[in-house]
Amino acid sequence: MTRNPIRAAVLEQPGKPLRMQTLFLDEPTDHEVVVRTERAGLCHSDRHYVTGALSITTPAVLGHEVAGVVERVGGAVTRLRPGDRVVATVTPPCGACASCVSGRPTQCARVEAMRLREQPRVVTADGTPVASLGGVGAFAERFLAHEQALARVDPAVSPAVACLLGCCITTGVGAVLHGAHVTPADTVAVIGCGGVGIAAVQGARLAGARRIVAVDALGAKLELAQRFGATDTVLADPDPAATLAAIRRILPAGVTRAFEAVGHPATAELAFAALAPTGVATILGLMPEGRTLTIPADELIYGDRVLQGAYMGANRFLADIDVFCDHYAAGRLDLDAMVTDQIPFEAINDGLAAMAEPTTIRIVVDFEAGIR
Repeated sequence: MTRNPIRAAVLEQPGKPLRMQTLFLDEPTDHEVVVRTERAGLCHSDRHYVTGALSITTPAVLGHEVAGVVERVGGAVTRLRPGDRVVATVTPPCGACASCVSGRPTQCARVEAMRLREQPRVVTADGTPVASLGGVGAFAERFLAHEQALARVDPAVSPAVACLLGCCITTGVGAVLHGAHVTPADTVAVIGCGGVGIAAVQGARLAGARRIVAVDALGAKLELAQRFGATDTVLADPDPAATLAAIRRILPAGVTRAFEAVGHPATAELAFAALAPTGVATILGLMPEGRTLTIPADELIYGDRVLQGAYMGANRFLADIDVFCDHYAAGRLDLDAMVTDQIPFEAINDGLAAMAEPTTIRIVVDFEAGIR
């Protein structure tokens, strides 16, 4: 069996820094594609795996928000060819199950089968299998993915911003457009103004929402949110009741749509509490396994309120990428300003640490730094 050496940042143990190693990448099977990594965004879910807040089999190659160039394709691949720039998703749709054909591909019934392969994608020098996050594993010079996990991107879109399309934008903007169906009649609260929250703010602006209230515990995040379209801001108080009161001072009846992008039960419950009757709260932040939410039954039932998830923004990946690229090209979606910094691959652990800085939206890893 032919395997090709690649440099990768490997999670060997939660709580420890990623370690650069030489791994060995398998050849593509019929429906697989080998992609040379150009840029990878550092997502908070990656950081959760590093800290152990989310679990994954180790050793593992993390990374899923990625742009790269197709190098090789399997014998049955017809949609992509070498030289195409692509972005990836962790939810490859089969296109044939009930969820896919009804417009909910992120809930594809066969997603695990789409990721599954008989041989490991990557192994160590001694043959030990290495897991690939979401069937991608983009913190590596090259990665191997099912063709359905990849969407072609206009080469005019730089890889530094294209990578955001695979997770940050599809989750935040997708949740607004596909998950909550925001309209110009809506008032919106976005709780948590990191990368996904800022994307949700932009999505609400794109959808024409008449008021967009950004909520965060850091003033610097609120300033950023205003740059991206927030009409109002609330500095979150440690007491959720005080934060709710501040939202209600702006919109006394509550908001018609709320988005939680923190990943904590208290902020998820706040999103529900901020709703007006018939409002919809959409929870985007990933939480550790076993966490529960408590909401008042009377507000749910008598007020016809809705509490829902929108995994990966309920995106329609293979169709959405062209849509987002067009909005970006027209200046309606600002991706450039979301890239806080670009760092070389060797500095990836520094980048993960920098995610905690209040002015950080997205750190992007440049796999081409030093080789141009």
